[in-house]
Amino acid sequence: MMSPKGVRLSPSRFEKGVTLIEIIMVIVILGIISGTMAVIMLQGTRSFGTIGLREDLKGGGTLAMERISREVRLLRCTTVGNACNPTAADITNMAADELRFVNINYEGAGFRRDAGTNTIKLRRGSAGGDPEDTLSGDVSSLAFEYLKKDGTAAAVAADVWLINVTMTLSSGTESIAFKASVHPRSFR
Repeated sequence: MMSPKGVRLSPSRFEKGVTLIEIIMVIVILGIISGTMAVIMLQGTRSFGTIGLREDLKGGGTLAMERISREVRLLRCTTVGNACNPTAADITNMAADELRFVNINYEGAGFRRDAGTNTIKLRRGSAGGDPEDTLSGDVSSLAFEYLKKDGTAAAVAADVWLINVTMTLSSGTESIAFKASVHPRSFR
């Protein structure tokens, strides 16, 4: 390099350039940093998806369980004098996987799990062909347990005092269980 007066100047150490080893080291360091950032971002994305899925299952299950509890609380009880004795006319089907009953407005209702679609169905009416509405999807199990006043299993409608409902919603690897104990308000 020449000065304005024609004197040759020696190159400074900054004008020498970079070596191949320095370029390779920068590329390796940038690769490590980029790889680490990619892993962190991927984990965040997966966590967000899992949280969203769990929240969807939780919301659907909570709504379904609230609806089941509300409807079962309205279960009719045949009264004779001051006594209430639920009969087969009040609880028309008390299976482990299905509950059908007549409510205090003398309307048929019921719940069951449709294994073909993994949904909970709410039945309106007492007959087999009555319309059904879907309460929730992704239902892997639904069970009803009928208990007497002393907490033992009830075998007939006349002995029912409390109905335990358990339900599990599952999607992929996520699964959430729900449980409710319902005492029909007309039972005394």
